[in-house]
Amino acid sequence: MSESNQATRPKLNRTSTALIGLAIVFVIILLINFVAGKMSFRVDLTEYKTFTLSEGTKNILGGLDTPVEVRYYATDDSKIMSPSERSSARRVEDLLKEFVQASPVKEVEIANADGEFETKRIKMLTVKKLNPEPNTDAEDSAIIDGLQEGSSGETGNALYFGIAVQSLDANEAIPFIPARPETMLEYDLARAISTVHGGKEKKIVMMTGMPVSGGFGGNFQAPPQQPWMLYEQLVRDYEIEVIPSNATEIPEGTTTLIVIHPYDITDDGQFAIDQYLLKGGNVLAFVDPNFFYARAMAQQQPQMPGMPPQGGPAPTSDLDKLFKAWGVNYDSNRVLADLSFGSEIIRRGNFSPTFLTLDRQALGSDSSDPGLSDPMTQMLNQLNMLTPGAFEIDPPTGIEVDRLVLTSEMNQLVGSFDADPTQDGGADRIREDFEPYGKRRALVARLSGEFKTAFPEGDPSKVAEEEVEEPAEGDDSAEDEKKEEADNSLKEATAPGRVIIVSDVDFIYDANVVRRSQIPGLNIVIPEMLNENLTLVQNAAEQLSGDPDLINVRSRNTVRRPFTRQNEWYREAQEKYAAEVADFSAKAGEVEARLNEILSQTPENIDQALLSPEVQDEMRKLQEQEVEFRRRERELQKEVTKEFRRKLATYKFGNALFMPVLVILIGISLAIVRRRLVAAR
Repeated sequence: MSESNQATRPKLNRTSTALIGLAIVFVIILLINFVAGKMSFRVDLTEYKTFTLSEGTKNILGGLDTPVEVRYYATDDSKIMSPSERSSARRVEDLLKEFVQASPVKEVEIANADGEFETKRIKMLTVKKLNPEPNTDAEDSAIIDGLQEGSSGETGNALYFGIAVQSLDANEAIPFIPARPETMLEYDLARAISTVHGGKEKKIVMMTGMPVSGGFGGNFQAPPQQPWMLYEQLVRDYEIEVIPSNATEIPEGTTTLIVIHPYDITDDGQFAIDQYLLKGGNVLAFVDPNFFYARAMAQQQPQMPGMPPQGGPAPTSDLDKLFKAWGVNYDSNRVLADLSFGSEIIRRGNFSPTFLTLDRQALGSDSSDPGLSDPMTQMLNQLNMLTPGAFEIDPPTGIEVDRLVLTSEMNQLVGSFDADPTQDGGADRIREDFEPYGKRRALVARLSGEFKTAFPEGDPSKVAEEEVEEPAEGDDSAEDEKKEEADNSLKEATAPGRVIIVSDVDFIYDANVVRRSQIPGLNIVIPEMLNENLTLVQNAAEQLSGDPDLINVRSRNTVRRPFTRQNEWYREAQEKYAAEVADFSAKAGEVEARLNEILSQTPENIDQALLSPEVQDEMRKLQEQEVEFRRRERELQKEVTKEFRRKLATYKFGNALFMPVLVILIGISLAIVRRRLVAAR
């Protein structure tokens, strides 16, 4: 009977079996997707953990002891937002969910409906999502919170897309969320939460003669100057005060003193810094042997017709007396050239060894080096310096030094004229006469410990007064009284101090660090950072001010993968033809030497010697060689560029070809294996 039943039971053919199998797989995928969606489980497989909250953010959230509410405004309508914008809105919502999940639950006293206080366990961070459609309470709330109405970049419809953060009566707003990396938004949120929770309790003083805070720039025909991006970023988190470089004292309550390009600093100004540091102060100083953008700042001033640019800061700055006391050797007249970190200047089509692009190799060569281990710098990937100086530091007893950002061993100090890449032939002359120093110099360094005064004789203004008003002979009491007044300044530290020195002012100038873009339809300018220069400065301010958590968050906000191989290829191509260029230069030098030798034989009558046939012949040879040299130099430059582009094109072609070839080979291999398995049956 069983045999007859088995004979009459219909058999499934291969097609039916395959279809049933596909249906089962489809149902399983739907179930997995449903369960995964309910669990809200994510795995971050990116190299830098881009989609994982940083430890700094978790520390800030963990320290909340007052409830914080985040109001997330998004006009989440398919008719208003494009699909890509709605996708961006969902990513923001996912990020906010992670913030809530990482926030603690604590017992707090809150008022109930009857106005009585009772203790409840609540989340310290909550998120409220609002859809601010026109003529709704949500739209009114968005306006009150300081959000601005924007427009969709694809549909053109008006929309709101921003965040407001509130704790008690403190509010912070992100008026409009641009399309940018998630780590940037993480920092903005962490900073806003930290601000509304703790407030601006720290004070930074900027000592400078430049208009870092914006305002009137001295030209009545020009609009008010915009604040530097450095100022805009710091003023969000600190109370900022700007004082001139000749100030005689640092204001009370200063957490950190930032000295920017002290080209006009006086001895009184250096004495004020000295006394502030001896009291346990924190100093961040930017000096420069050749502030590249000083000329651009001069051109912003009123000019006399037909005259060179007037006004603006001098290109050179120094803290000579303080550096000497701190054991810092710094040449304010020499610029650093570095063949390993030099940059290709695309606009001019050449290589500049004084425009530096610093990757992680500039932070050190060993994981224990300060640059690679210190929270201030350890996560940085790209810094840019234009015609910087360099420091060599031999600290006095009691002072520790951390060299955070370094040159390569292929460095040399050069004159300011050749260091300027806008001057013809400067880079060539640097390479031809280059003598590598062989040791790494410091570009950014930190000194810490108990400092000693740079003014052992006391306040320089009082010393000058004493020299002018000498007491009468025999008046010992007056002389003792003046000495007592002159000696009330500190000679040694009463508390440990910290100093961070940076050998470049262009390092923080807007043209080198930021590109500002305006959102269409909005009076909002979004800054696009060109490098991580200001990240380092903000990290330094946080470190000196004693709050390390935002350093950890901020250091992730621009994950860059610089094309270091391209720079290496360009340098290799230049080195390939460097010998021929040097040979031409040597021949021209020989002709010039012969010409000078002939002229030196008749020094009393140079004009007649210049007209002699021998000199004219040598001058003609020199001119012919110079013309030939310039022609061949142009050809060599073309060959350098051609060699570089050939390598780049080969690399790109190989990248584009590799994956398809790999897929084809895998397909062929699978086909061969399958055929063998079928044949074996």
